[in-house]
Order: sequence, then C-alpha cells, then structure tokens
Amino acid sequence: MPYGKESGQLSPLRPLIDGMQGHNFALPDCLKFFLECMGEEESLDFWDIAALTGDTVAQVYDRFPSDRREYCVSGYLAGRSYMAYVFDVLGYGLEYAESRDIAADPARYREKVAAFIDRGIPVLAVTNLRAVPGWESDVGTHALVVGYADSGRILKLLVRDTVVIDYVMPEEPPLELAFIGEKQRQVSLAALYRAAILRMPYWLTLPEREGKCFGPAAYRAWADDIEAGRFEDESLPLWENYGVYVCNLATSGGLPVYLFRKLAQEDPALAELSRLGEEIGKLLPTETPAGGRSLLWIRLEELGGGMDMQQVRLTMGDRKKRAAVAATLREYAGRLDRVLELLQEGLCCLAGESE
Repeated sequence: MPYGKESGQLSPLRPLIDGMQGHNFALPDCLKFFLECMGEEESLDFWDIAALTGDTVAQVYDRFPSDRREYCVSGYLAGRSYMAYVFDVLGYGLEYAESRDIAADPARYREKVAAFIDRGIPVLAVTNLRAVPGWESDVGTHALVVGYADSGRILKLLVRDTVVIDYVMPEEPPLELAFIGEKQRQVSLAALYRAAILRMPYWLTLPEREGKCFGPAAYRAWADDIEAGRFEDESLPLWENYGVYVCNLATSGGLPVYLFRKLAQEDPALAELSRLGEEIGKLLPTETPAGGRSLLWIRLEELGGGMDMQQVRLTMGDRKKRAAVAATLREYAGRLDRVLELLQEGLCCLAGESE
C-alpha cells in the first residue's frame, strides 16, 4: 500500500558534528544520534563510538588530491560491508541500500524513509558533498535523513549543526541509505570496549587502497610527499590536502588508550590492560598525563607544519624546514610500530576470551 503522508521531520534536532567539542568525524556522531533515538543515549559517547569505527585509532592520508570524502577511516571505507560491521558490533541489524537498489525501486525506499521518520528514527545517508547542492563544507560523506517532503521525493539531510538541506532525489541517486534494524542482541559496555581494542591492530595495518593510507603507513606516505615537494605546488589547495590530516591527528590525539582503563574497570580480571594502556600512552604522549593536545600536534605547530595554512605554505617552500616536519611524522610512525608490537603481545588473552 502506498505511503500516505506528504511530509514529516524529526523534532527537535540537536546539533550534529560539533567541532567545538572536537566532534570532527561525522559517522560517530550520526551513530550517537541513532542511539539517542533508540533510547540508548547513555550507553556510549562520541569518543567510544569513534574508537569502534576506527576513526580515532588510525591516521589517514591520501596520496592523490582530495576527493572530498571525510578524512578518516569511516570516510575512506564508507559502504555496505564497513557499515554492516559497525552496526553488528553495536548489536543492531542493518538494511543497506546502494544507489542501484534505490534506482531499481524508488517508491519502496521513499516509503521506507517516511516510515522511519514517522517512527522518530533517522536514516543514515552515505554520499559525497559534491552530489548535494547547498552542502557547504571542506569534506562530507555521512549525513542524517531527518525528514522528507513531497511523499519522500525530497530528503531533508542534517549535515552539520542544525543545518538541514532539502535534497531532491534523482532517478539514479549518488547516495546510499542505511536503515537501522532491530536490536539483535544486548551488548555490554565491556563487550564494546573489548571489540574496539581488539580491532585496533586491524585499523592500524589496513593496506593502501586507491592511494589512501592508514596508520603508520599514512604518516610515512605523508612524510614522503612533504620531502618530495608535493606541497610546494601553489595550485594545490592546502587545507583539503594537508590541513585536514593535521585536523585528523589533532582530533584523535593518538590511540584512545582510555578504553584499556575502562575495560579493566568493567572487568577487574583484566586489570593488566590498564598497564598496557599506560605503556601505549607513553609512546603517544599528550601535553598532560590526563590528556589534552598530542605532543605530535604541538611539535608540528612549532615547526610551521600545523593548521595555519599560510605558515605551512612558507614551510613547504623551504627544504630544510619541510624535512624537519617529515622527520617528525616518520618518528611518530616508528612509535606506532612499537604500539602495534605491544598490542600484539598484550591482547592474546583478550582475544582468547572473546572467542
């Protein structure tokens, strides 16, 4: 039976991707929004989810000019299989509709979107900001469908803060939709922390794909490009191709080592994990023992390779100065190599326990 309502929208809307809180990765905040709508707003915070998605675990870097997708693991891996993993870890089912699915049966998906919105549940949109007129940002991959109009032919996309864009669905939309399914199982906080920690070596060792690099390899590829003079080219936009990667490492601050402490608190039998987290934290230091800015970010700023693009342009034009930036990134990659060794040595008991 055709769906009868003309329009609908979730209300009220809370701000999405609040940069003032450091929430610079879209998918974790979209998932947090989902959990709030499902009555699980107290279960996980943004940073817990960003560890599960890999976004605060592995640095990324693209050897090629920016294609405007989000500069993080979830932006680079966005798609059906990645999303299925994320929803499964959270304990939820998922229906994922690729562009071809929507084009083959647009009426079905219009009705499905409307039904979700009318139940008070958003739908996750996976696209690229270049395909959404009016989406003003440096990058964009994930947004939330928070409403519909014209019987679902128009999707209301929440893209940032409380900015909602009316997106008219074309016959072959450059957009995919993720519908959260039924709760498949209850997942304890301990199980979620365990899953995030066990997945860390995977995120850190993802192989390069289409020029996109992860973990220690991302820092090394970035350093190679700096020394080779990639960023001397004044026609190359610096923020989209350099600054975003500084923003990534500044947002992450190194591995989310607090999870080791959280899991040990949830399960006292795993107290040894707290010590493992402390050892990793020593390799990836922040300005205070309690956290704050990573020393890598601080050092890049000191070298003129931070977030001031005017200063970066000058630094990249000086062989000696840019070599110092590259050396700093390579040194950090070496630290991550050691972190991987510690993880592989220390997670054997945890992996066995999860089987």
